[in-house]
Amino acid sequence: MSYRDDRDADQARIEALEGDLASARRRIAELEGKQSLALVPVSGSALAVVEGKVPWYGSPLRIDLTRTFDGAYPADAFEELIDIAREITGDSGRSEVLKSSLSWKSDSNQKGVGPFLNLTVSVREGRTVVTLHDRLGGLAGAYWGGVGGGVGGGAISAPIMLPIAAGAPALIPVFVLGWLGAIFFGVRSLYKRSARKRAVQMQKLFDAICVAVEAKLS
Repeated sequence: MSYRDDRDADQARIEALEGDLASARRRIAELEGKQSLALVPVSGSALAVVEGKVPWYGSPLRIDLTRTFDGAYPADAFEELIDIAREITGDSGRSEVLKSSLSWKSDSNQKGVGPFLNLTVSVREGRTVVTLHDRLGGLAGAYWGGVGGGVGGGAISAPIMLPIAAGAPALIPVFVLGWLGAIFFGVRSLYKRSARKRAVQMQKLFDAICVAVEAKLS
């Protein structure tokens, strides 16, 4: 077989692999679009698990919950809510109690991954508003910067050396694309799973606070 025949055969293999890769990407995109689950805040005290589009990185960078109650929660019982937050999270946190409101924040390293929970309960005009939010930017950075950048970029030599070792250097672009695609979807899945876990833990605290407020107002 001539050099030209070898080159044509390699080119045919590259085109076939690129076709397979494109098909796989379309299938993944289709599955992501139809089956991706995202925890999103809804009215009341529930996080809905819904089908639909999610950010390319896998989950929102912030989750917010809020609920309004008719009736004024007594200021002298604010400490009870702080005790609930500490008990559920296992974090003493930092709290501030004013005449008509309280705030409690988890005592997490601001340069870490969190959780960065921020609970506020405010009483105004005969109504009590409970809000809770968590920032997931640190968690996203750990996955996309640490895992994605570290593994995806640090080990990029692997998909380059494999086709060379196999005697098919022309396949390097295909291997590199496959490698980066696998890293992307792998990191996205890991971040999404961790974000969902944080949302569930956040929901547990929010529900406990709301039950306590409702019991005091009933």
